[in-house]
Amino acid sequence: MQTRPSPDRLLRLDGLRGLAACFISFVFHLRILFSQESNPLNGVPGLGWFQHWGWSMVDLFFVLSGFVFAHCYLDGWRLRAGTTISSFALSRFARLWPLHAVSLACIILILRDAPETTVANAMTSLAMLHVFLPAPTQTLNGPAWSLSVEVFCYAVFILAATAGARALRVSAVVAIFAGTYCIFALGAWEALIGRGLLGFFCGVILRRYVKFADPIPGAVLIVPAALPFVIVPEGAWLILTSVVAWPATILLALRTKVLESRVMIWFGDRSYSIYLIHVPVYLLAATAVSQLGELGRTGSMVATIMVWILILLIADLFYRHLEMPSQKAILQWFRKREGGVQQPANALGME
Repeated sequence: MQTRPSPDRLLRLDGLRGLAACFISFVFHLRILFSQESNPLNGVPGLGWFQHWGWSMVDLFFVLSGFVFAHCYLDGWRLRAGTTISSFALSRFARLWPLHAVSLACIILILRDAPETTVANAMTSLAMLHVFLPAPTQTLNGPAWSLSVEVFCYAVFILAATAGARALRVSAVVAIFAGTYCIFALGAWEALIGRGLLGFFCGVILRRYVKFADPIPGAVLIVPAALPFVIVPEGAWLILTSVVAWPATILLALRTKVLESRVMIWFGDRSYSIYLIHVPVYLLAATAVSQLGELGRTGSMVATIMVWILILLIADLFYRHLEMPSQKAILQWFRKREGGVQQPANALGME
C-alpha cells in the first residue's frame, strides 16, 4: 500500500537523487567489478564523463540535502515551530543509521581479513565519524564517507538554526567560505568536510532565494548546469560545480516533470539503499566474475546487467523491510516518549 507523500516532499528532487545515485553506483563504481581495460561501459557514448568524474556527483547530494532541509525545516531563515534539536537528531538517526549499520556489517564480513578491518575503524564507522579517519574513502564501505560529512553539516545547520535567523545566515556564509578555502588549500580528497559545507549551505541559500530564479528560462539554466561536462570538476573548478552547476541542475530538475514519474520516484526512494549496498555486492560479484575467465565485451555486459539487477532487488528489499520499518519504529518510540504530542512531519524526518 502506498502512503501519501508529505506535502513537504519535492518529488522531482527525489527523482534527481535517484538518477545521481545510479550514475555513481552503476557507472563510476563499476571499476570495482571490472578493471579499466575490461569495463564493458568503455566507449559507450555519453558515459565517459561519469566513468571518470562521477565521484563529483556526491557534491550534488550535498547541495540537494541543503535545499531539501531548508525547504522542510525553515520558514525563511527561521526554524519551523515544533522542530527541536532532539527531534531533528532523532529523525536523522532514524533515517540514516539502521541501513548504515547493516551495510557496514555486510562489508566487515566481506573484508574481515583486510588490514583496514579493525575494531577501531569499525566503531568509528558505526558512529558515522569515519570522515575523520586518515583515508575515509578507502575505509570499509567507501561511499559511506559522505554520510559522515552529511551528519557534520546537519549538526552545524540545526545548531545555527536553533540560535536564530541571524546566526543561521552568518553560519551559512561562513560555511561556504570555509568550504571554499579548504578545497583551495587541501584539494578535493583532503577537504571532504569542506566540500560538504560548501555544497550543503549553497543548497540552503538556493532554497531561500529560489523564487528569484523563476524568470530564468530553462534553456539559460542548461549552460551553467553543463559546466562540469565542459570544465573538469577538480581543484578550483569543483567549487564552481557546487556553487553554480549543481544549483542550476536543481532548478532544472524542479521544472522537469519526468523526474516525478513512478519509475524515477522508485529509484529516488531506493537511492540510499543503492548507494550503500552496491559496493558490498560488487565485491562479492567480483570474486565470481574473476573465476569465469575472459568474458569478452558481450559477456561482461551481461554480467554487469545481472549484478545491477541484483543490486536493485536488494535495495528494494532493504528499503521496504529495513529502511522504512526501522524509521517508523524509531519515530513511533519518540512520539510515545513525548507523551503522544503530535510533531510536524518535517520535524520527524518524513521529508
